[in-house]
Amino acid sequence: MSKLQIQYSKELAEELGKIAVYLPGEQVNVGDIITFPNGKSFLGKSRPIGTFKKVTSLKNLDVKYTDPSFSRKPDSYQFSSKNAVNFNFNIDSNADLGSDELPKSDAKMKINFTSEGAIYFLAVDCDKKELDDLNALENEINAKEKKMLWKDTFLVTSVTVARKAFIAQSRSKTSELLINGNIQGIQSGTVKIGAKTNLGINKQQGDIFIKDWSNDVTVFMDLIRFEKEVFSENYRGNKTTSTKEVEESRILFKPVLIEDLLTD
Repeated sequence: MSKLQIQYSKELAEELGKIAVYLPGEQVNVGDIITFPNGKSFLGKSRPIGTFKKVTSLKNLDVKYTDPSFSRKPDSYQFSSKNAVNFNFNIDSNADLGSDELPKSDAKMKINFTSEGAIYFLAVDCDKKELDDLNALENEINAKEKKMLWKDTFLVTSVTVARKAFIAQSRSKTSELLINGNIQGIQSGTVKIGAKTNLGINKQQGDIFIKDWSNDVTVFMDLIRFEKEVFSENYRGNKTTSTKEVEESRILFKPVLIEDLLTD
């Protein structure tokens, strides 16, 4: 199962340029400190892919920071794996269409997955909140505990929450979903799915992970990696023949880049 988690994380990183929350909707907050059990690279470096585990949080460590607000500048994302997801749309023959853009009865959307791990991702009205002044936060953490080192851990600096989301990943080589909903634009060929759209699974075939059409789904996050910088100095004591090493350390913030997720 970790293989499919890794595929999900890498594909969204490559196609959308985002660090995905897996499982979508899993509770994670700005200020959480987390690890990724399945994220080790071939060389043993920890990468933020797959499921995560909470270690602690800045609040638990009594680190002071300003809790951010949402930007109120929402974006929507619709994505499907290349050459692995096919769609078919139609309208119930008994539907009272009313207009081309606003059918008064359910339309049907059939999604066919043709490979293991194939993804359909729909997240509507995604809003983001993120920490600011990371330099001040870095200083605050070091003032609290200079010797503390969270090995292979990451600080969540932002979360992106979708007002509505529907996400599916096939766990078998072939699978199918039949979805009903008041989907707009079927006749014109420009399908429109928004927060007011009602979607429901009518039929499912094959093994599929599904995050059903839900409210307030956390889909992306931004992270920084904790690193330790060590300073050492030799100096002479009262005896000219003796030396003593003084070592100090400091926690550094290293932003996680999308490229970090894509390297093996």
